[in-house]
Parts: sequence; structure tokens; C-alpha cells
Amino acid sequence: MNARFLLSNLLGLALLWAADPLDESWLSRYQRVGFEYEDRINTLDTRRLKNSWISPITLEYGVDWSDQSGPRRKSRTFSVRIDQPIFRSGGIYYGIRYAQASGELGRIRIREARRDRIAEVVKTLFELRKIALQKRQTRLFIRNDEIDIRRKQEQYDAGVIDSSFLDQAILQRNRDKTKLLGLELQERALRHRFATLSDKDPDRLRPPHLRLISSRRFEERNLRLAEGRAAIAQKEYNAQVTRAKYLPAVTLSAAWYDSRTVGAPPGMKERYGRYGLHVRLPLSINAAPDIEARRLEALKAGTDWLQTRRSVRESYRQILETLRIIDRKIALARSDAALYRRLLKSTRQQAAAGNKTELDVRTMHNALEAARLDAQIYEIEKQIQLLKLYREIHE
Repeated sequence: MNARFLLSNLLGLALLWAADPLDESWLSRYQRVGFEYEDRINTLDTRRLKNSWISPITLEYGVDWSDQSGPRRKSRTFSVRIDQPIFRSGGIYYGIRYAQASGELGRIRIREARRDRIAEVVKTLFELRKIALQKRQTRLFIRNDEIDIRRKQEQYDAGVIDSSFLDQAILQRNRDKTKLLGLELQERALRHRFATLSDKDPDRLRPPHLRLISSRRFEERNLRLAEGRAAIAQKEYNAQVTRAKYLPAVTLSAAWYDSRTVGAPPGMKERYGRYGLHVRLPLSINAAPDIEARRLEALKAGTDWLQTRRSVRESYRQILETLRIIDRKIALARSDAALYRRLLKSTRQQAAAGNKTELDVRTMHNALEAARLDAQIYEIEKQIQLLKLYREIHE
């Protein structure tokens, strides 16, 4: 049975849910709206940055009075001006690509934040289920503690044991009761955290059943690696934009004026235009260090990505090792449950023959149920480990 269980896990390495188990429905309405606003802001910022190379058209209207040459004269002027770069040695193209890369980087970071928040909700739900099982298990231990105290009391009254054995039984019961109170406090804290993250009722929710992801798919869909790739592209385009900033640039300027002056000299045009083509070459002492610094930033982004890939692979291996240990714990718990099942059957038979008491049967039954709960608790711990993988990937 254990072999089949392990084989089913190995066969499911490359399987994922058809629907994303970490969708936005887990989040509260306000959080969903907040992330939607972030997406829209990022889209608008990307559009603004993408079109930043297009110079604005300046409209100006003015009224002036002057008495410089005789009587005061009044002039009104309306102008339309534009100073538009049409060539920047590749700076316009790389500026657009830089804007697109920045937008992609922003989208990935928002997706990461959303994924982390959803995973926190699901993890809290798993922990609530785990606490519920631990409380049931602790109550079983307390029942057995009460039975043990009753036995020790009878043995003490009969003079078979001294008071130290009875004291130890009472202390054990008190420890288990204290543990139960601690679990109740943890449950309240988890419920409070869940209420701040989600609008749903945790008692009516069914936690997702997560399956192991293959290492290849984990890398292909990893958000941290996607963020690193976007950062590399952004830094590389930024380096090209910086280089182009110190190269020749061609700018087209145009202006149209409508100027009306009372008492203007004869023959002076009231409506006229100006046009020009300018070539600029900035000479700066900081050009070389500026360009080199941006180039090094791009190289560092590539190094950071390689380090992130190593971290992602090591994280997967660590989680895989943890899952194997949990599988062994589950197998041990199931083995214990099978043993207690046989012992319970034997105890019932001996109780029917008068060799065991009903207290012995109840003790063995509680031990069996506690062992079964152990396996369920470990299954939830396994889901929590798998959640660490799912929170880093995107669907």
C-alpha cells in the first residue's frame, strides 16, 4: 500500500490542476480591487514611458503692453510650438523597448505579490485544518490521561504503587490540557488572520489538493526567474538608452505664430511660421562612467538571475527531501494505526473473556484514533510544503 502511494506521487510529478488552485477567489474583495488598480496603474505608467520620446505641443497665448517707442502699444500673440527629436542614435527604439521591459517587470512583481497573498490565505486554511485535527487528537490523549489517573488511583489506594506514579499521571493530563488551550489560542489567531485576508468562511471551504510539480515545470513557470529575466531586459535596454544619450541627435522644431500689435510698422507679418532642423552632440565628462555603470548594472542583473536559479533549484530539492520525510512519517503513522487496530481487536476479545476491562478497550480505541489523526496531520503538512512550490509559479 505504501509503495503504491509513493508510486502515485512519482507518476504525478508533472501533473498540475487543470484550474489554478490559487486563483483570486481566495482573496477579499478589497484586495482583489487593490490588485486590479495596481495592474491598471502599471499599464498606464508603461504607456506613458513608452510615449515619452514624443515631445508635447506647446500652445501659448499672451497679451503685452509696451511704451518703449512712443505711445503704449498692445500686442496679442498666439503660438503653437513643437521641438521633436526624430533621431537619437537608437535611443528612441531602445527607449520604447525599455518601457515595455519595465512594464513587464511591473506586471510580474504585481503577480508575485498577488500570488503570495493568495498562498497566505490557503496556508492559513491548511493550518486551521491542522489545528482542528490536533485538538481532536489532544482530547483523545486527555481521555486516556483520565483513564490512566483512574487506574493509578485504584492502584495507589490498593497500596500497589506510591504517590509519585499518580502525580506523574496527573501532570501528564495537565500538560495535555495546557496544550489544548494553546491550540485554541493558535486557532483564534489563525481565524483572525484569515478574516483579514478573505471574505469566505473557513469552516465551509474545502482546501485545494496540491500535487507535486516537476522540477522542469517549476523552473519554467517560476515567478522569481521570470522577474529576473525581465530585470535583465530592462537593464540592457536602459544601458542602450544611456549610451544613445551621449551620441548625436536630430531634432525637428516648428512653430506657428499669430501676433497682432496695435500700431505695428507697415509690412510686418501678423501670421508666420518658423521651422528648423538641429543636430546636437552632448559632450560630457560623465559620459564614460555613466555608460559603464549602466552596462555593469545589466551584467549584475544577469549574475543575480543565475544566483536566483540556483536558489530556486535548491529550494525545490529541499522541499522534495522534506516531502520524502513526511511520506515516511505518514507510513509510520499508518503502521502504528494498523498495530493499534490489531491490539484493539485483541483487547476486545480479552475483555469479552474477562481478562481485560472496558477501560483497556477505550484506551486502545483512543490510541488507534490518535494514530489515524497523525497520518491526517502529516498529510496537511505535506500540502503546506507543496504550497511553497505553487506560490512561486504562475498559471
